Amino acid sequence: MAKIKALVVDDSKIMRSAVKRALNQLMLADFEYIEAKDGEDALSKFNDDIEILFVDWNMPNMTGVEFARAVRDQGRKNIPIIMVTAEKSMGKVDKALNEGGANEYVTKPFTADKMHKAISNYFDDDGNIAVGEDEDDGDKSFFKGILNS
Repeated sequence: MAKIKALVVDDSKIMRSAVKRALNQLMLADFEYIEAKDGEDALSKFNDDIEILFVDWNMPNMTGVEFARAVRDQGRKNIPIIMVTAEKSMGKVDKALNEGGANEYVTKPFTADKMHKAISNYFDDDGNIAVGEDEDDGDKSFFKGILNS
């Protein structure tokens, strides 16, 4: 199974641990975690080796949506960005997916099963990230995020 570098961004250490615990339960890949406490911290730790992002919305200094937008503006259009947040309104989901460029939206509290539904399409059978170059980056329906909630 491949080693996948995942950046987990949340101002709560408890929530970062919950995300890591859920991902470990899924056994989709062998994850190596890098943690960040907000968007600014995440930007300073973000590099080409990181293959998937799990990002909270509400954080000090830089929100998760601002961080996601900054990642997309760096040209990293194919890296999966999973918003993991307590924000549940349709407007917030739409903003994260379309303005922030997030791929998926998981609402807190979440279960490992909910996380699996959101991210399993991003992994092949060998535990590698499976994101094609032709990933559609057009408008995304907020209903996709709602269905994963």
